[in-house]
Amino acid sequence: MYLIEVFPIVRGIAKEKLSYFSANAIAPGSLVRVPLRNKAVSALVVSSRNAKELRSEIRGEKYALKKVAAFKSEPFLTEAFMRAASRAAGYYAGSIGSVLNLIIPKSALEEGAAGGPRLAAAAPAQPTNTFERLILQTDRNERLDIYRGLIREEFARNRSVFICVPTAPDAGRIGNLLSKGIEHHTFVFHSLLPKKTLKESRLTASQKAHPILLVATGHYFPLAPGNTSVIIVEEESSRFYKIPSRPFPDFRLFAEWFAKELGARVIFGDTLLRIETLFGFERQESAELNAPKFRSLSSVHADIVDMRALPKTPRRAIEIVSPALADMIADSVARGQHCLVLAARRGLSSQTICADCGETVTCGRCRAPVTLHTGKNKTGNFFFCHHCGERRSAEERCNHCHSWKLTPLGIGIELVEKELRRAFPALTLFRVDKDNAPTPAKIRKIIEQFYAAPGSVIIGTETVLPYLSPVENTAVASLDALFSLPDFRIRERIFHLLVRLRELTSFRLIAQTRINDNLLEHAIKGDFINFYREELSLRERFNYPPYATLIKISLAGTRAAVEREMNKVRDNLKPLELELYPAFIEEKRGLFTMHGLMRLSRGSWPDYPLAEKLNALPPQFRVEVDPESLL
Repeated sequence: MYLIEVFPIVRGIAKEKLSYFSANAIAPGSLVRVPLRNKAVSALVVSSRNAKELRSEIRGEKYALKKVAAFKSEPFLTEAFMRAASRAAGYYAGSIGSVLNLIIPKSALEEGAAGGPRLAAAAPAQPTNTFERLILQTDRNERLDIYRGLIREEFARNRSVFICVPTAPDAGRIGNLLSKGIEHHTFVFHSLLPKKTLKESRLTASQKAHPILLVATGHYFPLAPGNTSVIIVEEESSRFYKIPSRPFPDFRLFAEWFAKELGARVIFGDTLLRIETLFGFERQESAELNAPKFRSLSSVHADIVDMRALPKTPRRAIEIVSPALADMIADSVARGQHCLVLAARRGLSSQTICADCGETVTCGRCRAPVTLHTGKNKTGNFFFCHHCGERRSAEERCNHCHSWKLTPLGIGIELVEKELRRAFPALTLFRVDKDNAPTPAKIRKIIEQFYAAPGSVIIGTETVLPYLSPVENTAVASLDALFSLPDFRIRERIFHLLVRLRELTSFRLIAQTRINDNLLEHAIKGDFINFYREELSLRERFNYPPYATLIKISLAGTRAAVEREMNKVRDNLKPLELELYPAFIEEKRGLFTMHGLMRLSRGSWPDYPLAEKLNALPPQFRVEVDPESLL
């Protein structure tokens, strides 16, 4: 009999490793099924030892050891991958099992990673390269040309390339663009592919003697061959690299750790990289593959339309379709071109504007638009700034014209559709949002119909962008509400969204707004350097990343219990400071949520003693390293 130690690939267990017994020895790295909580779960073998040599240790166990339920695959993951996963667990204050549960594709677990073991077994004894962290900031077409050159170079050296993309549509698109001439050596993996296709592709890739190109989302890092010498993180600024489940790992960081373990180069590519990435480059934490471009040249005719300057009409005080947008659509229809109109998602926090002069109510400290909230306990309504936290009474006049007519306003996609149909009754109009296109297949079908209809218009939210190829004309109906989202990264997100829209446009771009913010002008002109400097100044002022690492601890329950437990956590973490504050959400069903925020100096995380304390918190506590939102 053998004592088998495993990492259960599940979330929400207190112990990192569990012990079982088996009639036979099982090699470390193998995938097995073990009984846990009255069901069988996947687990990764850590060690296998002869039970005869461990009699005293087995007698000391408080519970009777259970038998390994089934053997699935040997070996399943490479040592390099496991070391990267272990580092991710330490960084995100989670267990290795919880990290593996999130970053390994479910299909691989279900099938025992058919094809995966052969790729893992191909690992060379020595690293194929020297680890380098590189950046590539340039236009998309130029990046693709550079990637093609890199792939040819690595193939000539008998080495493989892994290109990580943020979403499944991106994988299909990038795979098609880069596979020309090397179709038989290119493999695309993402969650929208049928299980049969994924299984066949894994088997075919594993049997290749020739080096291969893998284009995939981050969940398919386990399939990277051992001779992988370059890992590319394409569209590095995308927020979809962050997994929205505890312990909230980020594939961008995992790619770097995995590349380091492989002895490979990791390249972060985008038209405009994240603030944190550029900040690190300035401090020589990474090198340049090519000199980064901070100005994007384009032949697109771009305009910002100030909606506050439009005259009021008897029909409505606030216009949705400006004359400039109406003219662009009419011209697009007449030319048989296509037009995209981007709108904010439904359900965003309202803006508050003056119905007399159109001025947006903004924060008195950082000038971001504020959101109107209902006061509790008869305290009256108040304005709250989700950017810096300023709060003030809503009983005020317009700062511009002193009118009392301050009106909450939200311009959603349905309102945009209604106004376009009213203005252009004969228009061929398509819409993509969660209501009428809830699945990727439905989105793709609508996109095909759109491109097959010259002179048509499609209105959509941000989720439609990965599915689109170039469009002649594009417009932003309104992104103003995004400025009020509770995310200190929101200005950067809006900027990236506009840059991406500009890159997608081949003829004309219009951005409608009621916000006076320099980032809009910088975005449509491709002026990256001024935006970067302004945003960096704001981050430094409020001690946000990259100047600090943020860790947020959250707990929900009854107010008294939550306050008591969060105070205990604060005391336990001393001398480190934990700022406690209530979450800015309505109490529901008697639940109250409180957050605790830690600001650690740059470079001081991971702190493994602190990570151990955070990981020891009960499951009802939510711990987020590098949180997307503070509220």
